[in-house]
Amino acid sequence: MVFNNVDPGTYAVSVTHDENNNGKMDTGFAGKPKEGYGTSNNPKNKLSAPSFDQGKFTVDASGKTIDIDIKY
Repeated sequence: MVFNNVDPGTYAVSVTHDENNNGKMDTGFAGKPKEGYGTSNNPKNKLSAPSFDQGKFTVDASGKTIDIDIKY
């Protein structure tokens, strides 16, 4: 995915693969995701959602490219 015209600043991005197209992240026992998800910087949290600080990155005037690993 490409985001154009992003102002310089500090951001974090999270993504969800809504496999069944129901508009939400499906979870199972204890809130464990049943669908793919990822966060910028690919933090290795096992028991909780990553914090903003774990996912943050800086965009300058030249732009930024990031890769997000989707976990299933």
